[in-house]
Amino acid sequence: MSASLPALRAFDAAARHGGFRAAAEDLRVTPTAISHHVRGLEDKLGVRLFERTGRNVTLTEDGQRLAEATRQAFDTLDHAVRRLQRRARKVVRLAAGPIFTARWLMPQISDFWETHPDIELEVVPSFQPGAQDRGNVDIVIRWDRIVGQGINATKLLELSPVAIASEGFVHSHGPVTVPADLLQLPLLHQKNHWGWHDWFTAMNVPLVDPLRGPIFEDANALLRGAADGQGVVIGWLPLIDQDLAERRVVRLFDEVITPTHGYFVEVRTANPTRQEVRQVIDWLTKGKSVDTAGPAQRSA
Repeated sequence: MSASLPALRAFDAAARHGGFRAAAEDLRVTPTAISHHVRGLEDKLGVRLFERTGRNVTLTEDGQRLAEATRQAFDTLDHAVRRLQRRARKVVRLAAGPIFTARWLMPQISDFWETHPDIELEVVPSFQPGAQDRGNVDIVIRWDRIVGQGINATKLLELSPVAIASEGFVHSHGPVTVPADLLQLPLLHQKNHWGWHDWFTAMNVPLVDPLRGPIFEDANALLRGAADGQGVVIGWLPLIDQDLAERRVVRLFDEVITPTHGYFVEVRTANPTRQEVRQVIDWLTKGKSVDTAGPAQRSA
């Protein structure tokens, strides 16, 4: 006769938390109930699963083997249940970076709520959206260079680079009259040095020496640093329109540079034909055609 599910759940909780009392709190039962289930499981299996020293318990070798199995089994069950619950609630999970979420998505979220009140949008914050946990994400908004994108990439937003800093920084480090002057000033970088490389190239400034300066993943932190006078950064239009309007930062030049980067929409769900996923994509792209075949499906 197989072990009962409540007994296995009690054992799994005790193994995860390292004790019966913590397991009882997790499952909202009494420590006595946990102990009873574990002893019954040990009797049924004919092995000791825990070594007991007073109120302390530690897994035996057999207990460790069973704990690995129950952890995987219950994780799989919990994952399946969550996916079913999300589908029943019409939940769509979207992975996006922090600056896109704050500067583009949030100002429009009320429009989404009004047009799609039956869809629950879960925005997953990520610096590299979709790089991990792809099975739990339906849509990915990724930031990338425009050059080199395949025909299946759906561009959501083009970004043009401009040099920005705080007025206080300009007053203390100026005058800044030509783009080459920036090579002598503190530069802050996002993800890598390519943003500034592209900018200097577009401004016809040759780079003799490698660029230096701290690199930040979070563009919001980078903009905070610029506003606080920590250095000059590449700002991306139109994401910084409000920062410029409120004078948190100022443009150093009136440069007009062809967009070099952009945000792209990718579908990562196992079932891209779900109506609610399609509706969110249509809202994001305003009807642009999006390739709904995931990376694995396209390469197959």
